Amino acid sequence: MIHCVLSLFLAALLMGQFELKRAEAQPAPFDMSPERPPQLEPVPQLPRPRIVPPVSPVPAPAPDEADAGPVEPTTERTAEPQPATPDRDKAVPPATAARTPEPARRFLLSAETLALTGEFARSSWAIYLTAEQAQAGHSVTLSYQNAIVVAPETSSLTLFINNRRIGEENISASNGTKSITWTIPDGVLRAGGNDLDLVVSQRHRTDCDIRSTYDLWTEVDGAGSYLEFRPYLKATTSAVEAVQALGADAEGRTRFQMIVPSLGALEQVAPLLRVSQALAVMSGMPNPEFAFQPRIEAEAASPGQMTVAIGTAADLEEILTGLPPGAEAGPVTSVLPSTDGTGSMIVITGPTWSDVGRAIDTFSAPVLRPLTARRESLTTDRWHRPNARFVFGGERLSLSELGIPSTEFSGRRFRSSFNIALPSDFYAGAYGEAVLYLDAAYSGSVTAGSQINIYVNGNIASTVPITEEGGGILRQAPIRITMRHLRPGLNRIDMEAVLIAEADAICAPTSDSSPEPRFALFDSSSFYVPKYARLGQTPNLAGLSGTGFPYSRQEQPTALFLDRIREETLSAAANILGKMAQVAGTPIAVEPVSAANAVGARHAIFVARADQIPANVLAQLNLNQELASSWRPATDQDLSSMDSPVSLDDWRERMEGGTVAQRISAARAWLREKLDFTEGALRFLPGSETAFTPEMEDDLLLAQGPALNGAGIWTVLTAPETQDLALASGELVRQDIWQQVEGRAFSYSRARNEVRAVEARNLSFLAPVDNTFSNYRLIAANWLSTNLLSYAAAIVILSCLLGLTTASLLRWLGRQQ
Repeated sequence: MIHCVLSLFLAALLMGQFELKRAEAQPAPFDMSPERPPQLEPVPQLPRPRIVPPVSPVPAPAPDEADAGPVEPTTERTAEPQPATPDRDKAVPPATAARTPEPARRFLLSAETLALTGEFARSSWAIYLTAEQAQAGHSVTLSYQNAIVVAPETSSLTLFINNRRIGEENISASNGTKSITWTIPDGVLRAGGNDLDLVVSQRHRTDCDIRSTYDLWTEVDGAGSYLEFRPYLKATTSAVEAVQALGADAEGRTRFQMIVPSLGALEQVAPLLRVSQALAVMSGMPNPEFAFQPRIEAEAASPGQMTVAIGTAADLEEILTGLPPGAEAGPVTSVLPSTDGTGSMIVITGPTWSDVGRAIDTFSAPVLRPLTARRESLTTDRWHRPNARFVFGGERLSLSELGIPSTEFSGRRFRSSFNIALPSDFYAGAYGEAVLYLDAAYSGSVTAGSQINIYVNGNIASTVPITEEGGGILRQAPIRITMRHLRPGLNRIDMEAVLIAEADAICAPTSDSSPEPRFALFDSSSFYVPKYARLGQTPNLAGLSGTGFPYSRQEQPTALFLDRIREETLSAAANILGKMAQVAGTPIAVEPVSAANAVGARHAIFVARADQIPANVLAQLNLNQELASSWRPATDQDLSSMDSPVSLDDWRERMEGGTVAQRISAARAWLREKLDFTEGALRFLPGSETAFTPEMEDDLLLAQGPALNGAGIWTVLTAPETQDLALASGELVRQDIWQQVEGRAFSYSRARNEVRAVEARNLSFLAPVDNTFSNYRLIAANWLSTNLLSYAAAIVILSCLLGLTTASLLRWLGRQQ
């Protein structure tokens, strides 16, 4: 009996200690403060299921407590802390506790920010995922901020992935950046391309006029918008897939850290630039940037960054912890874990440099394209979906083919856009007209004074007023669009409907949120581009930035001159050639030369510091031959040397000359505005080029011109210092800057983020690819439209000849007196 009592007492004592330990081992609630953006407004709780975004586990306060287990995914509305549910968490003994690693992330945007403006805006793009990433992706986070005038109760932001609604949010982040996280249902993500659509509908708090719609904006932050994967994400073993799924970093850049231990030999330059171009084309990202280094200084394991080690097996063995199998036997391209084990890196190696070159050729083979093959589209889907269709003349593309769905709109200003691409020898800016055949409808509330505007590359191209009241349906209504603002390569066309109603003048509290549609745009509308002239011209930096012209058409390698084979110069060459390869759709073959005089008269690219560019090259491209000394001269001057005598006569001449110059400028402006006359149109002969000198604040100069005998085309990329050349070239290849490259000379200032382009006055024409009579007729039409004075003189001369011929015939054939 005593033994039974003692047994019961010991059992009760053990049970009490076990319950005490269990109570102490309960996990602490998750603390989301590290993930919360500054000045985040508290959002009222909605009656929907929620989940806390996965974060690093917070250390327990007691040494015998274990980390909390993962939270089951449901749906989340705001990034607020929420305690874990006790019955879902399990206490783990301290001896077996393991901390969950940081979840992998993939940034969604290819830019630092994404601005969605107006009452309606849609942004569509695609991201590439490997099969492992598609299976492991479980949530998406967006960070945004909006204008204070956006009404949160009638404004919304919606995200679609692969045409499936993932989440919708009332726009309410006027006081600071706000983060929202949505769970991605199973089966939505897929291996390969995944389509993303971000749609905003915004209304003004107080105003109802058209002007107030320009105050509406929502800006998505690239650093806080990402796709999150489950822990223990398995890396792909395919080097090509690893590059395609790389994406961008928090700044919207795709950075490649090129590790070359034995950099310096001339025969290494061409293979290294070939692999850098292949990387740029494979990634498809709009902002590729390259940096060559002899050693791994910092691991590129963060999103949007990749390390690529290139060299012989003996060279790489000294800097890597291990080599891929077979590196000592033949050419090898492999994906290996990074040196710290947090990411992966691409290794291209072999026993000799010739083997490394063969490995590079094998790696680059998937992006090679025959020069004779006709391109159907320009790759843009990583920042604007779908890819821009090439238009060669005579095509009629529906809006559904151009990526614009049928849409109903209930606001006051509707805007939608699409992209097209033109070949490098596009020559129809002075006479051609495209036509938009519009299928649309507007309600009876729309009054006279409303209009439809068409913009081409940000410039107004056509305006059609709406004059009939009481509503109407437009069926294939033609809107003619001037082609003067089109350029080779990528072009953006925006359609805008400005809708005025009587209710806007009253501006009742509920009128702005009325769901009654005012306008509808149908995807059966079509865009038609007629046959246009095809004629290549030089210098033409717009062709270089648009399609890589003329180097993208060359079967023979382009000569490449580098002043010194060093990391900064090679990085600058890789930056510009990588961007040129992207717009060309294939790597551009180059042949490095050791001296500038070895270039000859063929196509060539010069990448060097300003004082290393030969004087004959500067003279041939109409650049200041004292470029090195005049760009950034010494600033320490004697104060007395800055003083100059001042007289009243000097000021009188200066003011009189200024008055005359102002009157001439005013006359030119009047002719340009009223009669569309430009200085180039009112001349018989080509104008003379003046030597171009960049401004003191400019960090980079890109110029183009004919070679010595006119057979080739030379392009120069230079900067005052080698360090500026590497850094500024990385800014030059940003998509927003690259789209502005045009003319014969282009300069860029990093400090001011400003560009300056100089138009070419003396153009040279290349032999046309199309030798038909129709093409020559179109060429003549465009040339005469460009040179109006020559056109008028030709008409006068032909009229005189016609009169003389008629008089002669009448003298011999007419009635004699």
